[in-house]
Amino acid sequence: MKKKLLLLSAVAASTAIMVGCGTRSNYAYKDEGFNLAGIIKYEPAAYTATGPNTFKLRTDELVNRQNFSGDRTTLLWGLVTVTDY
Repeated sequence: MKKKLLLLSAVAASTAIMVGCGTRSNYAYKDEGFNLAGIIKYEPAAYTATGPNTFKLRTDELVNRQNFSGDRTTLLWGLVTVTDY
């Protein structure tokens, strides 16, 4: 029983140490985007052409803006693409 408790506490302590020690060489804010299983995919500064097999929606069609970021958000595995450029 003592061995199991000691092993369990050693595993818990090492897990806590490993998870808490995330280091990055660049501490400046860098937005890398994300992908939520293809349902929502966000790409910052992705000034690339959109394919022909998607419903294209541009933010300047929705709101009158002048400062575009170049971001692209893809919904439902590429069915709908919202671009900001």
